[in-house]
Amino acid sequence: MSDLQLTLTNTAGISTIVSFWVFVIANAFSRRKDTMQKIGVVVTMIGFLTLTAAIVGRGIEAQRFPLANLYESLLWFAWATMGCFLLLEKTYGVKQLGWLASLVAATMFLYGSWLPVSQQQITPLVPALVSYWRQIHVPPLIVSYAMFFLSGTSGLMQLWQAGRLRSLLWAVVALLLSSLAIGLGTYTPIDSYWLQILFVGGSLVGVGLAWWNLKSINTAIGNEERASLYDEVSYRAIMIGFPLLTIGVITGGLWANHAWGTYWSWDPKESMALVTWLSFAAYIHLRIHRECSAEKLSLVAVVGMLLTLLTYLGFNSLGFGGLHSYGKFK
Repeated sequence: MSDLQLTLTNTAGISTIVSFWVFVIANAFSRRKDTMQKIGVVVTMIGFLTLTAAIVGRGIEAQRFPLANLYESLLWFAWATMGCFLLLEKTYGVKQLGWLASLVAATMFLYGSWLPVSQQQITPLVPALVSYWRQIHVPPLIVSYAMFFLSGTSGLMQLWQAGRLRSLLWAVVALLLSSLAIGLGTYTPIDSYWLQILFVGGSLVGVGLAWWNLKSINTAIGNEERASLYDEVSYRAIMIGFPLLTIGVITGGLWANHAWGTYWSWDPKESMALVTWLSFAAYIHLRIHRECSAEKLSLVAVVGMLLTLLTYLGFNSLGFGGLHSYGKFK
């Protein structure tokens, strides 16, 4: 990794942390809140541009498409998260979503920076990835994952603005426990069985209690108009991410047939990608037919985010195995 590429990557990572704190501190200054949020958007833009340059530079240095291991996919995920947030902010003016988008991007940067050096260095492709299908199949998936995360975070904001504080709290608990399982699975030798219980159990309990507490409303906070806006943003993010995920699943089948001689083998990661696709298909159905309240749809979006996290990172860090386990580094 060249010094220039390292500098650009670090600049992008620092930008996400700075933008996170700018967005957070903006809430403490009511008179200058809008100005500080605009500064946060500008810092996010700087991070997006420098990370774009870093990814391009990595591709030139590696003389291949720069998306071949976990570290590179995390860079792409952070890039997609920042870019998709900037798109949604430009369209809907949801600057308040910036602190969550920056937090997600910064977390991916930190997650990548703590990986073994062998993951961060440019290395030859493993045989399973030597294919033109890699640059066709993976980028749409990464961008769809970023959109689904933004949809889930918009769902959290919708719960806040709707006064569903207890539901919001339990949804956050589910996300924290699942993320903890991913982190422990990546950096510690804890048995995968217990990590799987932590991820699945924490998700089920957290989401279940969040759903149970939807009737509890704090009328002292929130804004109905803002709640409606975040419901719309969550929906629009899914409507962008869903066709990209569909493309990723289809091209994955074509690549699998090219590499393994079968379009579908019920590999664990393939199966979970299908479950994730079905969860967002269910969200779209419920949203279009108005069969659920906005708050229930927000929790469906959070469930989709948890499934996306499991599909994206869970199968390498939680020991589910399968044909896609070549990305595991422990």
